[in-house]
Amino acid sequence: MKKALQRKNYVLDVQTLKKAQKAIGAKTETETIHRALEMAANEAALAEALHKLVHRGKGRVIDAFSSR
Repeated sequence: MKKALQRKNYVLDVQTLKKAQKAIGAKTETETIHRALEMAANEAALAEALHKLVHRGKGRVIDAFSSR
């Protein structure tokens, strides 16, 4: 699936961007932003999946697996 790209203009904290770039290991600022956004989206999906799992286990993750 081809990604829809669009030019955007934002005011960002340069030091934070550089810290993120180093932490992520990205070569460019654009790559840093793309990867950080992907990471945020993935984290939200993981949190939702964990929430569903815990709910299924009635508050205990171990019970979620034994209730299958």
